[in-house]
Amino acid sequence: MSERDGPLLVLARRLLSLGPPSLSTLIARVAEAEEYEDFVSLVREFLPEREPDILREATPARQIAAFASHFRDRYFPLQDYLEMGDAESYGDLTRDIPVIPLGLSDQDYHAIVSDWRSGFQLMTYLVESPCAGEARLPLAEACQEYIPVSLMEQVPEHGFSPGELRYLLGNTEHRALAHWADIVWHDTGNFFLDTDDANLWSDELPNWDDGTVANLTREWQQAEAMQEEIDNLVAWLEEDPPAHFRELLEFTHGRQENE
Repeated sequence: MSERDGPLLVLARRLLSLGPPSLSTLIARVAEAEEYEDFVSLVREFLPEREPDILREATPARQIAAFASHFRDRYFPLQDYLEMGDAESYGDLTRDIPVIPLGLSDQDYHAIVSDWRSGFQLMTYLVESPCAGEARLPLAEACQEYIPVSLMEQVPEHGFSPGELRYLLGNTEHRALAHWADIVWHDTGNFFLDTDDANLWSDELPNWDDGTVANLTREWQQAEAMQEEIDNLVAWLEEDPPAHFRELLEFTHGRQENE
């Protein structure tokens, strides 16, 4: 700042560089003064170089959408509706971190039989069910379309437990099956993979702070890596279901015998 430029002149230039705020933004700043200040603080803390671009957007919803888009690129994605421009207020973003849960709900588990790819059905049949009752019966019927019953009968009656698969396969080329078992049982130790929609809203959402964002960023990257391994195993099973299912099953049994 030169000697001739006082603080008010510097502020005026800053405001002019951002452009005039829209009427909806001005109304939001008055009605949600505290939430707006919290929003600006989040921008400055996590995306400081994007502040002019974000605050130049014409409406609060578009400002939030811009924040969510840039935040996803650097850290991890936030709830889809924010980036789509459907936020109703700054508080939708600032109250807590609107994370996306990746966990498998009970409803998701039961939908595997009818709505999921065959590779997921075959993997899930190898895993002990976390659901009480006869959840494995419709899964067995679905798998019979891809592999012979004689091969299915070689699977333990209740499937392999997550602990067994973690112990037997954790350091092998088939560790993705152990990852899947942990996802089915919400036992990965990863926040995103162990959290589904139901328990997300029953617990407190994460708070905005540097340490939490850094930790969640690492966990999102870990979740993506695990999911990539699982997707690769699914694709491999689907290439030749009878042969590859047999290979995976025999490999697991072989690890048991060698322990």
